[in-house]
Amino acid sequence: MTISCTPGKKAQDFKLGNWDNNTVTMSALKDKVVVLVFSYAYCSVRCPVVTARLYSLDAALDARKDVVYLHVSVDPEMDTAERRRHYFELYSLEAEKDNRWMFVSGAKGELEKLWKFYGVAANRIEVREIPEGYYMEYTQKMAIIDKKGFIRYETDYNYSEDEVVKEIKKLI
Repeated sequence: MTISCTPGKKAQDFKLGNWDNNTVTMSALKDKVVVLVFSYAYCSVRCPVVTARLYSLDAALDARKDVVYLHVSVDPEMDTAERRRHYFELYSLEAEKDNRWMFVSGAKGELEKLWKFYGVAANRIEVREIPEGYYMEYTQKMAIIDKKGFIRYETDYNYSEDEVVKEIKKLI
């Protein structure tokens, strides 16, 4: 299901810190197909499913070196570099060995620009009954960005894997 599609629009550049404290910019990812999603490190319901589905996409694409998976934080207050690193470890992704897996965060103002650009709203909901004490309610969005930095496909997280693989293969 495609939502608020912006194919052909140039992806917004940014300068955010990765889980390993290295700076990531969209412009530095040129010559890569970028699968961009929104997430947070304490997420215990949606995000694990999203990450598992990305892992499945990666397997269907034979772990191509020219495809990167970029998680953008919706929880900058709590998504420290250590928590973002631990997130990948929980799902047995070896991001230290495979630098195609990124999870960026930064100042809330910088992230809000990206959220607005992609039509993502993010709100913290306090819930004492869960271990984390809160959850983030946010717009589920995936964007596929081509090697020249243009958005070519947008969807929510209920996408067809076959369709997304097909779209990515067109861009490789």
